[in-house]
Amino acid sequence: MTKTEIATMIASFGFNWRYSHFSETPTPPYIVYYYPNDADVYADNSNFINKRAMFIELYTEKKDEASEAAVTAKLAEAGLTWYKQTDYLNDEKLYQTTFETEVFING
Repeated sequence: MTKTEIATMIASFGFNWRYSHFSETPTPPYIVYYYPNDADVYADNSNFINKRAMFIELYTEKKDEASEAAVTAKLAEAGLTWYKQTDYLNDEKLYQTTFETEVFING
C-alpha cells in the first residue's frame, strides 16, 4: 500500500481523522493513526521491504461496538490483520480502541 492508499482507507472509516494528532481535540468519535516503529525487511545490506507497524486509535464517548465494527470491516476489506485493545482514558473521559496492524509501504 502507498501512504495515500492508507490515508484513503482511514478516511473510508467515516470519522474525523488525522495522522499523529489533532491540534485541537474534535468531538468524538474520531481517529488518529500513526506508525510507531519500522520493521523493515533487509536483504543485501539494504532495506528491501518497507514494513511499518501502524496504530489506528478510535476515540469514543462510550464503548461503541458499531464504530469498532466499521473499522474492522475496512481493515478486513484491505486484507489487513489486527490486534485490538480498548482502554478507558479517565482524564479525557473517552474510550480509546487501538487497532494494531502492519503495512507494507511502497511509495
